[in-house]
Amino acid sequence: MSLAKKTFGEKYTFKEYLALEEKSEVRHDFIDGAIIPIEATTKTHNRIKRNLIKKIDVPSFSKKGCELFDENVMTQLKSKKQYVYPDIVITCHPDDNDLLIVKYPSIIVEVLSDSAERYDRTTKFFKYQRIDSLVQCVFISQNEMAVESYLKAKNTKHWLYQAMDQLDDELEFPSLEMSVSLKDIYDNISF
Repeated sequence: MSLAKKTFGEKYTFKEYLALEEKSEVRHDFIDGAIIPIEATTKTHNRIKRNLIKKIDVPSFSKKGCELFDENVMTQLKSKKQYVYPDIVITCHPDDNDLLIVKYPSIIVEVLSDSAERYDRTTKFFKYQRIDSLVQCVFISQNEMAVESYLKAKNTKHWLYQAMDQLDDELEFPSLEMSVSLKDIYDNISF
């Protein structure tokens, strides 16, 4: 089912968006009343996401009081008028108990696709950086071995950048006290 169309310039309320999203066969981001469709993903995209989730969602992760959600759970951006579906979102906040929405993300991971890479790296990343609870944002290419991590420097609004492109490189998650090798992230992936 597709979303009901509004005339040019009309905005949806969040309540209208939720009602439409509940009936829709595809997911949509919600940015200040505008509804943005999310493209279908590839098998490669899903393999990368699954590989990373398998390495993160281990018993020591759960003991930290954190939860990991994938692309079917909404994340609230700072303005509270914007909601998106990251590929992976991790929350470690004790008050993050809404049934539908992650309100205090700690880590966001986006697996980049040809159709959404620009949107993920610009519009969404700009908004991600303004979330007070967010400490890390990661972009993973599905077209080549390339991972970029942005880590918020403690007690600042500055972001530290790290690029990785070798099998033995480690994607570190300092807040989780763990790391994952690119070899594991790209397991069963060929370019």
